[in-house]
Order: sequence, then structure tokens, then C-alpha cells
Amino acid sequence: MMNVQKISRYPGIRAFETQECDLFFGRHAEIQKLHAQVKAQSLVVLFAKSGIGKSSLINAGLIPVLEREYFKVVKIRLQDTSTAPVQTVKNALEVFVDHDLLSKYKKSAANELDLWEYAKSCEKEDHFLILVFDQFEEFFEHPKSEQLKLTVELADLINNRLPNRIQESLRSTAFTQRTEEYLKWHSPVRVKVLIAIRSDRISLLDDMSNEIPGILHQRFHLRALNQEQAQSAIIEPALLEGDNYSTAPFKYAPGTLQKILGFLSNSKGEIESFQLQLVCHRIEQEILERHGK
Repeated sequence: MMNVQKISRYPGIRAFETQECDLFFGRHAEIQKLHAQVKAQSLVVLFAKSGIGKSSLINAGLIPVLEREYFKVVKIRLQDTSTAPVQTVKNALEVFVDHDLLSKYKKSAANELDLWEYAKSCEKEDHFLILVFDQFEEFFEHPKSEQLKLTVELADLINNRLPNRIQESLRSTAFTQRTEEYLKWHSPVRVKVLIAIRSDRISLLDDMSNEIPGILHQRFHLRALNQEQAQSAIIEPALLEGDNYSTAPFKYAPGTLQKILGFLSNSKGEIESFQLQLVCHRIEQEILERHGK
């Protein structure tokens, strides 16, 4: 019989994944607020201290909500400095790209396709494209020339404008040749961008402001968990029923819960998500060891 991998109720040192949304508690208000802001704006910057839970909020909070609404979410990391950032984004879009459409409107085999053209070829009537850049501080480890190239190409998407080459193509085409499909191709891309970055690196985004003047206008500050949120994040995953979890459901004794909260709280009574998950994951492991599993 094939062994079925059991699910840990707490991820420990890593962030929550999208498929773990049912285990993600304590951030209901933040999910609602960030979701509303992303829907309303073309660009949002999510920032927080390291360890507060930006990636988890995106993966297990925001993305499941967006995908239920038929948004196409493309999550992107730019940690590989051997690959140019623009190429990394193109690679991430590849799964959605309509290559027949790209080939149809490519003017010359010598021309390198812009990010705008890749994004445009992903458009569908019933979907809205969202580029989610997690841990964006990694972008600034790339050479300045490559940073500028992505900034310029993102600006066309965020600022809802046509790249110069696309504008020139439109101007050079006679009105009688501008079919409905042609005009649709030569219209702004329906796309949104979310950038997640550490608080101590957010000032680096100002380097992109010449091309994207509003880059710091729409910000979402994710703060540490308060006591009520932390209790929910501790208690609720442990109570979930199901044979797919690594342990049977369990409860925390009131005294144990208060000790955990007291140990993890800072002077303001706030708790970092990373530390909470580490402690709870260790408790789950002790339960497994105690029961000989």
C-alpha cells in the first residue's frame, strides 16, 4: 500500500503554501483589506518586517480568494541573478501565453518581444492578470541595467499605456486595416501588480519612481499578530478534523496557551508569525513523538 504523506498543521520555518489555506488563521481582516486594495489599484506594495508573514498572507490568504474570482495569479521570485528579471517574468507567464497570437503580431523575427506583448497574449475575457512579486528585495541584487529594463517594461503595464513600438505599429496601420481583433491587441493590458518587500528595503523602490511615479502611493503595511489573532493561529489548526493531518485533533490547555503567548509577545503584546509557527510546529512534533509516530 502506498504511504500517504500526512500534513503538518503548522508549517514551521517555511511560509504557508496556497494549498494550505484551510490551515491559515488569524489574518481574516488583512486578507479582506489587501484583496480590496489589489482589486481597486493597478499597483500595490505590501511591506512588513521579516518574519511577519508576507509570503503566507499572499500564498494562503490572498491568492485563494483571487483565484476563486477567476483572476490569473502569476507568482514571481527574482532570486536567480543568473537570469535577467524580465526573462524571469516571461518564463513565469509562459503557462498562459498564446504563442499563435504572439507570432501573428510580431513584426520581425529580429525583434525581442516585450513583457507587454507576453502579458497581452495572456489576456482572456473572463480573467484578469495579476503579477505577484514576492520578496522583491531580491530584484535589487541584479545589475542596474537589468533593473532598469524590468522597471521600464513594468511601467507600461502599471501605467496603462502602450509601449512605443506598439504605438508606432498602430499609427502606421491604415484605418481600413484596423480590424476589431487588431484594435483589441493594440489596447492596454488588463493587468495588476503586487510587490511584497521587507520594510527595511522599501526605500529602494524609490529608484523605480522615475518610470513608475506612483510606486509608493498604494501601500499595505502588514503588522505583527495581536493577541486575538495569535490565539486563533495557534488554536484553530489544532482542532481541524481529518485523516490527512499528521496528528489527531488536539487542544491547548489554557495555561499552556498563555505561556506561549507570553513567551512570544514583544513589549507591545505583538507576536511575529514566524516565531509562532516555529513554536507550534515543535509542539506538534512532540505530540507525534509521544504517540510514537
